Amino acid sequence: MTPYTFQRGETLLLALDAVGGDPLTVSAITASMKKVSPGRTGVSPGTPVAAIFDIVPRAVAGDIPAGWTLNIAAANSAALMAGNYLADARLNVAGGVVITESVAIRLLESVSA
Repeated sequence: MTPYTFQRGETLLLALDAVGGDPLTVSAITASMKKVSPGRTGVSPGTPVAAIFDIVPRAVAGDIPAGWTLNIAAANSAALMAGNYLADARLNVAGGVVITESVAIRLLESVSA
């Protein structure tokens, strides 16, 4: 999996597209990320959450489908350690739960921060 690469101290933005169904049936959504230990490709169940995304709904705009923008503010990313992370989202949909596939995030040390 190719990671999304960001610098510590910059805003982290990810798009979560509603690829099927009606996004209005989503009653709740949360997204978080956890640090991946060096030499590992995943996280263990006890790994603490490193950051929680703010989530903003997004309407259809031309070729861009409806969905959500996941955001970690620059000040919050500056507080994170450089390294590799995994992130996913949990959606409550029509009485059930859907958890997205994890995405890899690489956070690099910034020279200018």
